[in-house]
Amino acid sequence: MFWNTKPQKRRSNMEPDVLKSKLAEFQSECETMQEFLESRESDTPELLLERLTQINSYLARSGMLLADAKLIQDNERALLYVEHVDVLKKMAVSTAKSFIESQTGEINYYVNWLDRINRSLVHVGDNIRTQISFAKEELRLNKTGY
Repeated sequence: MFWNTKPQKRRSNMEPDVLKSKLAEFQSECETMQEFLESRESDTPELLLERLTQINSYLARSGMLLADAKLIQDNERALLYVEHVDVLKKMAVSTAKSFIESQTGEINYYVNWLDRINRSLVHVGDNIRTQISFAKEELRLNKTGY
């Protein structure tokens, strides 16, 4: 059976150094964005506006990184299918899918992480806009009374 054979050296459509460099880039940038998401800044409107500006920048970057990661993921999956097509055809669809996913674990990790970062940035941005609106309304009420 397939899984009893010696592990094959993984072939990739990317040069190993390029892939390694790209994965290191994903790791570094994900860590930076994750730290930003986990940090708690002051609630002053000025700092909230700065944070919202940074969120917009991170949203654009995380979207681009996610697209890059998904491209690598798709290419890796396609190569695995080509390499193991004879064995995969004999498996149940769910088993074949699980096998392919298990062989692309590292890139799957970054796709999932970047997807979660991107979604979290959207929610944090919405939350900050709400906080800014609340501060503006509070200021208006303090100036005019009820």
